[in-house]
Amino acid sequence: MLYLLKFGPVPLSQGSTQVYLRISETGEPSQPIFEHDDEAGLRALLEGVTVEEVRCEPALADAAAALGVTVEEPPTAALSSRAAIATFLAWGQRGLSGLGSDKALLFVQAATEYWDSQPWSHWDDSQPFEVAVSGPMTHTFEGCVFLTEDGRAGMALYFKPGALQMLMEMQARGQGEAAQALPAIAVSLDTSPAYAVKALAAARRVPRLPMPLKTGRDGVSVPSTVEALVLVATLRAVARLSPEQDEVHSSVVAGEERMDVRVRAPTPRVRH
Repeated sequence: MLYLLKFGPVPLSQGSTQVYLRISETGEPSQPIFEHDDEAGLRALLEGVTVEEVRCEPALADAAAALGVTVEEPPTAALSSRAAIATFLAWGQRGLSGLGSDKALLFVQAATEYWDSQPWSHWDDSQPFEVAVSGPMTHTFEGCVFLTEDGRAGMALYFKPGALQMLMEMQARGQGEAAQALPAIAVSLDTSPAYAVKALAAARRVPRLPMPLKTGRDGVSVPSTVEALVLVATLRAVARLSPEQDEVHSSVVAGEERMDVRVRAPTPRVRH
């Protein structure tokens, strides 16, 4: 069975568009269709198939009725595929498409585990984690977890020891730009764009857009493939930490690359 879904509106340089998808029950998508009208989008998705072969998500019920397509809730695999495509499209709009769609899938899953575990309920953003990495990269990072007042969450890994203390001191002195120049790789779980967040939430994934990034003297840039794998493995490790389990090992494999990470947490800080 094939399922017809959409997400949007996706902002463009001029106006916006809706994205229409035909996805198999195992999660394999066809080429996305960009249209402004549901019926036009569905007509394009129906090319080469019969109405008996497809089902339409409830959000497209009006257009489906006009075309004689049965309405049915999509399976989890189709919803997850839509969420990954929406994430990758959002990455492309922010200059991150170079990481590849396979990395989008890895980040969505790892960020979901991280979000569900809510590590910021045990530690705050001033407490350093020890993150020892081995594999294509060998390095020990100083990490932290965070949740901001505007609903963003995430994790940062600083290349230099003592960086977190330097960050706190810079922020206290109002040196925000200097603080952002500290060499680090991070994942920010953003509350926008709405189309990606909605698609992720509908698939019961993290209701935020996972945005991998790198900071340093040259400003904000895109992490390398190896750095992206470090972030994925660390998200998964931190998700398994708890006040009773203060050290966790994690690994991630992508193609021929394997990254191993050991994370040691500081003493939990009780909040009142």
